[in-house]
Amino acid sequence: MANQKVVFFDIDGTLLHDGHFVPESTKQAIRKLQENGVYVALATGRGPAMLSGIRELLNIDTIIGYNGQIVVHQNEIIYKRPQPKTDLTHLTQQAKENGHTLVYLGETKGFTTKSNDVHVVDSLGELDMPLPIHDEEAFLSHDVFQTLVYCTAEEESYYVKRYDAFDFIRWHPHAMDVINVGSSKAEGIKQFLKLTNIRREDTFAFGDALNDLEMLRYVGTGIAMGNGLPETKAAADYVTKPILEDGIAHGLKEFQLI
Repeated sequence: MANQKVVFFDIDGTLLHDGHFVPESTKQAIRKLQENGVYVALATGRGPAMLSGIRELLNIDTIIGYNGQIVVHQNEIIYKRPQPKTDLTHLTQQAKENGHTLVYLGETKGFTTKSNDVHVVDSLGELDMPLPIHDEEAFLSHDVFQTLVYCTAEEESYYVKRYDAFDFIRWHPHAMDVINVGSSKAEGIKQFLKLTNIRREDTFAFGDALNDLEMLRYVGTGIAMGNGLPETKAAADYVTKPILEDGIAHGLKEFQLI
């Protein structure tokens, strides 16, 4: 696929505002991008089954999911890296001792170690994601691609210091992502590029949060949203306008993609 351009889009805070709203200018920009022959993909901390209909809305069939730990191309899984059960067992024991809820995210559904945890309900509700099923041992019978630890920023160092197998990324005042060490959206993109033979210099990405840093640095052109975190903007090649100020359309026009 010589000279084929591809744009990777984060979802929350980039394509999706407030967990459920895609600006009309974004929809039109994505359609124009596709009409121009540019390949469009999602790169998200969400899993393939937790996209709130955005894949269908925007007609996208490639997903770098769970921060690069599962890659779907043309609706087929081409790469997956589940979390090691031995380390999950230990993490589960430690979280239970600390009184912290875990959410295990699998290929098609999520599971939680505590039912009706208000922080789980509120945080996932903000993202319009289905609530996980209460099952404290789901990690033993299902592949888990990402785990959520519900703890405060002050409590997170307890976990960060103890697990060489995992990286921890905070995404909510009460929760952080747990991913396999070395995993990232950038690593998932690498797997996609291996399959498609698209050149790295022909790749673009839009993002706003901490889990977008490696992606924005890795792709040929990294674009941070105007509503993004200062760290995200610093990692990008260009900062576009905020999501509600036609930021996607503005960024695509800046690089003559639409």
